[in-house]
Amino acid sequence: MFTRQKILHIISSWENGAANELAEFAVRLSRDEFEEEICVLAGSNSRKVPDVPITTLNQRWTWDISTFFGICRTLRRFRPDVVHTWDAAAQRYAAFQCGTQYILAEKRDAGIPKGKLQKYVDQKTRCFIVPRKDNSLPDDKTIVIPPSAIPMSCAEPIPAKELLATLGFPPVKPSGDYYPVFQPQYEPAQRTYKSIPPHATPFLIGIALPLSSEHRILDALWVFETLNHVNLNFHAFIIGDGKERELFLRCRDRWKLFSRVHFLGNHRKAYQLLSRFDALLHLSPSTEYSGTILSAMSCGIPVIALETPESREYVLEGTTGILIPGNRDFRFYRRTAAKRLLYLLENEELRRSMQQAARDRAQNEFNFDSAVQRRIDVYREYLPER
Repeated sequence: MFTRQKILHIISSWENGAANELAEFAVRLSRDEFEEEICVLAGSNSRKVPDVPITTLNQRWTWDISTFFGICRTLRRFRPDVVHTWDAAAQRYAAFQCGTQYILAEKRDAGIPKGKLQKYVDQKTRCFIVPRKDNSLPDDKTIVIPPSAIPMSCAEPIPAKELLATLGFPPVKPSGDYYPVFQPQYEPAQRTYKSIPPHATPFLIGIALPLSSEHRILDALWVFETLNHVNLNFHAFIIGDGKERELFLRCRDRWKLFSRVHFLGNHRKAYQLLSRFDALLHLSPSTEYSGTILSAMSCGIPVIALETPESREYVLEGTTGILIPGNRDFRFYRRTAAKRLLYLLENEELRRSMQQAARDRAQNEFNFDSAVQRRIDVYREYLPER
């Protein structure tokens, strides 16, 4: 009699950069061949995955004894054939609790120095799934699966004013005329220079990152304050949640951006708004959340991103998006992000060409279905025969 193979996915929290990828991947596994469950170490059970049970352990500290016992209970109850860990924290907890189960670990950060503890954890891991070649891992235990664009709801666009009304945000009339920065070039010394009325249709700008200072959310708020200062007609949506949410809300209100900048939380419906944006602003230096760039590109959204090894791989400068040079101070990031964003919004032809180029590149070079099939093949290779 054929028995379905059991897969246990472990992830640190739903705020993790791989959370959307895990949720989409779990839905696509065949229920005839696999039985699966998701174990979330920390946070609330705010995500629902159809037909997949989810266990939340409420981890409080980096090393939480109650979380160890929770994983142990889950392993005894579910008895998985394979434990698939989606980040470093999940890998460490699994390595100390798993017995005969195979551990497949997703490794997204290459070349990180290893201590004795991490070396032990890697020894307990049967296979590493990496987005690109990693010389710090043994070749016989490494499988390269290129990064993929998570499919998003890319419905037909609706007028910006209609979308704002649906979300309950009233349109805001700019306080004065708009002074173009690039077309025509703004020259304050030129006395004959004339301003123009603000754009009738508001631009929609998105950010999809956890609310943490390390992701430069404060720099993004400064950029939006600059756009408001030149009377650009825009609305910004920040998708994500975090412990510093109240700090950013206070900064937004102090800079009088409460009618322009909206915090939408971490709900899946908020991520479906990606396809509605005119541009995505991604100033985070973290590699963990670079998958958001690919998700936006798959919906045909031009991306303005901080230059990192990952963003250079995803974004073709001037073709599918715009890169901001790294290794500078925060003043440079803020000024450059504001200029590049204004340049993109003022050039409608450039936006349209980037939309098509970004969509084509995401579908052709970073296809999600092929990445799903590669992981299924890994399961079949390492699962015991029944």
